[in-house]
Amino acid sequence: MRHDWDSDEVLLDALRDALSTPSEEVPPEFVEAAKAAFTWRNIDEELLLITSYDSVLDDTLFARARSTATARQLVFDAHDVSLQVEVSAAGITGQLMPATGSVTLVTPSGDHETAAVDELGMFVMGMAPRGPVKFRFASGCTDWFIL
Repeated sequence: MRHDWDSDEVLLDALRDALSTPSEEVPPEFVEAAKAAFTWRNIDEELLLITSYDSVLDDTLFARARSTATARQLVFDAHDVSLQVEVSAAGITGQLMPATGSVTLVTPSGDHETAAVDELGMFVMGMAPRGPVKFRFASGCTDWFIL
């Protein structure tokens, strides 16, 4: 579609006509594109929860972990949210502070397990899957990490 907008007046007239004309039904592909763009509105907040502590990377614990089977401890921190997780052969236990809603363990293939958070922020899940995972909750999610 070509328009002859040789002058500012012609362009302003075209804009005025476009804004004053009652709009018809929005095409479905436009609605889907708008929804997809909207999901990116808080991507920075979601990515704030980067691992701030991982017991696998702690040199003093690493020597002990080689000799005995120990649980892996992870801490994720953001501005006003903290998630502490312990992963062992028995499963996953953790605490979300502040205590709200639920925590979902996500794998690349989708949601793996969701656990309710109690009044202290504590939650329990079953055995963790091997490979890349992340935790998602109401106020954000962690970065991907490998179990």
